Amino acid sequence: MTKKIVFCLSLLVGTLVWAADDYEEVTYDDLVNQISQKKSRLAESQGRTSLDTLAIHAGFGLITSENSLSVDGSTDWKAQNGFQLSMGIDLFSENLIAEAVLRNFGQTTTGQEVRSLREYDLKMLFNDKISNRSSYFFGAGLASRMFKFSDAGRGIDINDTTPALLASCGLSASINKTMSLGFELGWRTALVTNTLDKNSADATLRLDTAF
Repeated sequence: MTKKIVFCLSLLVGTLVWAADDYEEVTYDDLVNQISQKKSRLAESQGRTSLDTLAIHAGFGLITSENSLSVDGSTDWKAQNGFQLSMGIDLFSENLIAEAVLRNFGQTTTGQEVRSLREYDLKMLFNDKISNRSSYFFGAGLASRMFKFSDAGRGIDINDTTPALLASCGLSASINKTMSLGFELGWRTALVTNTLDKNSADATLRLDTAF
């Protein structure tokens, strides 16, 4: 019995001596610095992870548009075709996108009537999946529309820049992991009354990519 007690005490003393040899004294300041460094590394890691999930979007579209124009007291709908270039970024969610769009309709001539339109859009889009390969989206925003209208026969020459409210919705289907083909319907209405460019409705065929 005595030998067993001596053996246990010897084992306990050896363990304490081994632990003492590996022990490293740390001051209070060193401990605080170590904790701060670990917290910083953890925050940076989490930050990189969240930013890595955000996507940048770029796209090209073909547009057909009908514009409601008020000239000399009469309102007519005029058709124009154009294209758009878009650039967007996820807003800390894959479902919410901020998008800037440049639209150019060039110049359209009908008899002596000449029309041209350029537009800048800034809008917010919400999109969600319908299935693994298709999704829907809708959004709203603001537009700045620069419309030129001239008719030599009636002596009319108007150059208007009009702020407008826009709304749109559409569907898209994935071509591969980074590209999609979509169809978008849009409506724009002027925020001022003293302009020839009152309203417009358009349809856009979109080719988009995300990276």
